[in-house]
Amino acid sequence: MTVSMFIRDLNRRHFNGKLAPATIEHLEALPDREDARAFLERAATLMQRAGMPAQDLSPFQAELFASVAAHLLPGCWGGRVPPITLTGRHARIDQLVRKLHGGRGHLLDIACGFPPLTTIDSSSALRDWDVVGVDRSLPEYFVHDQDGNYCVYDERGEALYFQPLIPTKDNWEGLLGDAESSARRFESLLAELLRQRGHGADAPLNVEHNGCTLSVHPVHDYEWPNLRFVRSDLESLVTEPADVVRCFNMLMYFDEQFRQLAMERFAGLLRDQGRLVCGTDWAWTTEARYSIYVKRDGAMVPVEFAFSLDNLTPIGVATYYTLHADEREANMVAELCAALRADAGFSAAFVDVNDRLRAKHGLCPRLPDGYFSDALPAENTAAMWHIAGDYSVELDAALADEACGVLARRGHNVRVNEIGHVAVAID
Repeated sequence: MTVSMFIRDLNRRHFNGKLAPATIEHLEALPDREDARAFLERAATLMQRAGMPAQDLSPFQAELFASVAAHLLPGCWGGRVPPITLTGRHARIDQLVRKLHGGRGHLLDIACGFPPLTTIDSSSALRDWDVVGVDRSLPEYFVHDQDGNYCVYDERGEALYFQPLIPTKDNWEGLLGDAESSARRFESLLAELLRQRGHGADAPLNVEHNGCTLSVHPVHDYEWPNLRFVRSDLESLVTEPADVVRCFNMLMYFDEQFRQLAMERFAGLLRDQGRLVCGTDWAWTTEARYSIYVKRDGAMVPVEFAFSLDNLTPIGVATYYTLHADEREANMVAELCAALRADAGFSAAFVDVNDRLRAKHGLCPRLPDGYFSDALPAENTAAMWHIAGDYSVELDAALADEACGVLARRGHNVRVNEIGHVAVAID
């Protein structure tokens, strides 16, 4: 089956054949790989479970699905999970930690990634907290080439992950069109920079040569009094008990069996009554879905599941990004979105408010034919996602109370949480 045939079949099975032609065209750019097809199939299944109509899958999202499948799935990196970190990604989660636990504490940021931008954000937002970023793949070497593209390497000098300075489609293709060649080029560049550095005990940790830069043990460049980093996997980590463990955008890469093992490790890392916050989000805490657990009697007890209302019609694809069909938070948000869409009064109010806010912010506003457009507010990707963050906050402020009313009538114990998200108690 060709990619085009797969997309047509997917459109028929999940969207009653009603996807917009522009959306179909972008989806047909999906790589011809089994993992890419499985990724999109899981996403479409979740959309159908959530009751999302074909009109709400925008051409921009379709382009993102194809791009993510082409560049960021673990299959593109030899099974490794690429460390995708963004400034401001957990901004509202930092607010939640501060409101739940006050001015002082000890935070473990599990799977912090590199560059560790979100952990740096947390150390600034929680200035009186001790913040520790943990990741098994913190690099030994970090190189920028003459074009500003960067690559991280393990202690053997093997390229683990590289990314363009400006992550456009063309720039990604320039690096990943022949990923093996790009890896060899970066490894040769590292060898030259290490030669320039020398091998003595007084060799510098940072080197610049011909417009390229090298940092050795680069994570230490980011440390300061309330922030440090540990290279460790979850099983081997040894640290003082934490008040809060944050684990975002990691568990979605693993199945339910791994999650259960991870819960045992989280319990060992927390003090009694400490909290685990785990889930998924995108830039500026958009498309957020997360669970909160409390450690009681040595075990992790689920307390609450929370989500932002932009999951009903996300700008991006984080809502539907899963690598396993049993990913817990993805299925929970799909079920709750379906319940909200099934309520005629809420659904009408949501369409009115959502379409108005999308038009206000220029975020793929709805066209007269009922479909979302591919129009975006800015060329600068970072600025666009910041705008999406504002849209998400405004959407929650307008409709979270009404959403809670709908879910309460369906038997849920529900509230608007400390940062404006809809939070459902877990029995």
